[in-house]
Amino acid sequence: MFPRSGFKIARILGIEIVINPTWLVIFVLIGFFLGDTIRRFPAHGKPYPGGPWPWIAGFLTAVVFFACLLAHELSHSYVAKRHGIQINRITLFIFGGVAEMSEDVTDPGTELKMAIAGPAMTFFLAGVFYLLYRLVASSPTRGPILVAPLYLLFTINLFVGAFNLLPGFPLDGGRVFRAILWKITGDLRKATRAASIGGQVVAIGMAAVGFFFIVAVNGGMFSGFWLILIGAFVFQLSRASYQQTLFRLAVADTKVRDLMFKDVPLVGEATTLTSLRNNYFNVYHLPAFPVVDDSGKVTGLVNRDDLVTINPSEWDVLNAGRVARPLTEDQVIEPDASLDKVMRRVLRADQFLLVMEDGHVEGILTVDELMRYIKARTNAPQQ
Repeated sequence: MFPRSGFKIARILGIEIVINPTWLVIFVLIGFFLGDTIRRFPAHGKPYPGGPWPWIAGFLTAVVFFACLLAHELSHSYVAKRHGIQINRITLFIFGGVAEMSEDVTDPGTELKMAIAGPAMTFFLAGVFYLLYRLVASSPTRGPILVAPLYLLFTINLFVGAFNLLPGFPLDGGRVFRAILWKITGDLRKATRAASIGGQVVAIGMAAVGFFFIVAVNGGMFSGFWLILIGAFVFQLSRASYQQTLFRLAVADTKVRDLMFKDVPLVGEATTLTSLRNNYFNVYHLPAFPVVDDSGKVTGLVNRDDLVTINPSEWDVLNAGRVARPLTEDQVIEPDASLDKVMRRVLRADQFLLVMEDGHVEGILTVDELMRYIKARTNAPQQ
């Protein structure tokens, strides 16, 4: 559900900040919307300067607004890192921002603190912009150039903070609701189920309001359509989040070594691609194999897709060492890692993760095998 592609713009608190291409769409729409609003803003009877100034102010206000959304996500991330949860990246996309956690929260106290941190930052920023607005508006030399943007930033942050506190998962308010139920009942599944239902109710309510805007409010077409689109996104995400929780609980008592494919053959760098196909891929049906040098050190990975891109006439000439891709840190996992703590990482992997310990290959964990295991566990009768 969340975007993974984009381009990196910064690194804050050790977290990559990424902009997804869909963000550009909403940035342009919000920039023009704010520009038009500023152009018509009744700034104490003083007209806003004509020409391009309303649109310049609108897009600058949009930049500040998205900086506020980033601050919201960084607040979540800061609390997460304080509690030992690694945040890999924050991505800005068409529906706002999302922080990508390396693992799920394991206790309701941490969940509650993380959930509250974002709206608290947003309300704080709303207060700052309101004070600045009042200060500028009360100045004898006041003008609409700053008054309008500051007022809009105050109202937008106030709305975003209130919206995020709606009691529906996966909104922040839904996470607060889940944390409280989790603490009271001690049952994460039931708490997530209730919060997920709350999220679906909130989503349906948003879509209903959006439909009302379209049919009954003059000029409400854009706002109504946008509310329906966000409602659909929240509805799908609330259901997906509950499913992910079921997945996590299904593997709570399982380690990587319990599910990995053991005795993975090591491919020498000098192995020809023809031999690689005949003696490895056609025999073991694994998605990839580790490539090792003469000392037995893993130097890379070769997968089935690598063969597809090479002309078969060259398979007897090229060897595994020539086509192997370098092994990266995010492709390796430890055998004693608990699956519920690393499930997010496994599901984000490209077909598989190589299981290694002390530099030695212990096995391969494939996403297909993980999904088969989860399906079997979630379909099993409850005790």
